[in-house]
Amino acid sequence: MLSFQGEQGCVVFVDPDRMREVMDNLISNAIKYSPEGKSISVRVQHITNSNGKKDEQSVLISVRDEGQGLTKEDMQKLFGKFQRLSARPTGGESSTGLGLAIVKQLVELHGGTVWAESEGKDKGSIFRVKLPVAGEQDE
Repeated sequence: MLSFQGEQGCVVFVDPDRMREVMDNLISNAIKYSPEGKSISVRVQHITNSNGKKDEQSVLISVRDEGQGLTKEDMQKLFGKFQRLSARPTGGESSTGLGLAIVKQLVELHGGTVWAESEGKDKGSIFRVKLPVAGEQDE
């Protein structure tokens, strides 16, 4: 099951085609590495970070799955090119090992950051993308 939860007014200035690539990769990976019948959720929300000078407004996009999770070793090489991780596609799909490296590059080109969280093998994972709200990239 795929669910979506979004707060109203989460506006970011992005290239829609490139951000579609990011989201397509993260959601398709969640599907690809999760056993059938497990839940995948996408959430979009406002967050405020205090950096000492002023509060920074961002939009946080989270893709959570109940799949194979990530080991400590996986976390260290997660966004590298041609990296193979311990998880294997559940439906026999193939992987080039480039998807997450491309995600990282595209998110950073938009002034954002991307990271993953997992409690370990077979405990699922959350991929998070933080982007500046529209108008804050130029400040």
